[in-house]
Amino acid sequence: MTIDSNETPALDCQNLTYSWVEGTEPVLDNVNIELKRGDRCLLLGANGAGKSTLLRILAGKRLTKTRSCKILGQDVFMNPPGGVVYLGTEWSTNPVVRSDIVVSHFLDSVGGYRHKARRDRLLQILDVDLDWHMHQISDGERRRVQLCMGLMGEWDFLLLDEVTVDLDVLVRADLIDFLISESETRGATIVYATHIFDGLRKFPTKICHMQLGSTPRGLLVWPPAGGKVEANEEDLFNMALGWLREDRELRREKEKAKGRIRGPKTDTKDRVTFFEKYDYSQDVRR
Repeated sequence: MTIDSNETPALDCQNLTYSWVEGTEPVLDNVNIELKRGDRCLLLGANGAGKSTLLRILAGKRLTKTRSCKILGQDVFMNPPGGVVYLGTEWSTNPVVRSDIVVSHFLDSVGGYRHKARRDRLLQILDVDLDWHMHQISDGERRRVQLCMGLMGEWDFLLLDEVTVDLDVLVRADLIDFLISESETRGATIVYATHIFDGLRKFPTKICHMQLGSTPRGLLVWPPAGGKVEANEEDLFNMALGWLREDRELRREKEKAKGRIRGPKTDTKDRVTFFEKYDYSQDVRR
């Protein structure tokens, strides 16, 4: 992708390598992504490919030794820019958001009163009731509150990690339309990791495939040149499916070389399980 030399890239991630423990095999290896303002990038890849780790690094939540990631021209950890919002799945496990607090009070506690117009628009899009109590609502409804909380400010860069998985089809479609509008009217940039492709026909402008912690294909422009608009969603699904099959084969080869195999074990001749050696005669039930 070519970016105007006079324009600071929205995201400039070059040769990013990251390991959980120094000296061990990296979970991210030579990752390269460059986006311009207004881009909407789908981040695709198998479970464990490194998508969540990458998003958390871009959000400034993990420190890397290599200063190789910048958002809006600023280092994501040492000099994090304003206007960056990260929304991940771990939010719903926070005990605070499952406590007995009314949604209206919850949103006001994070500044909802300062963004009333945008907050009210999102309340309508996400179909949120301000009188809900956070401990009484479903996971999907709690996710809607999270999205309203995170999106009601005028963010410039949005990182989404599988946060639409709990939404019903209608709310998700309306949210996607909102995100497209934000990128087109305000030049906001979005990186969205998901395994759900329904309703994404109009969403991406770029696609990034993460494979075993790397980005071997670089960025793909979407829709592809000469592609049929009405076929994009099916094409996207089939392309992702092909990538995932390729990822699985590569991962299996890599694990086999290390003596690790997923699935049923075939070398069970000398293996004694807990259930085989357990003395059930001593299991007295009253």
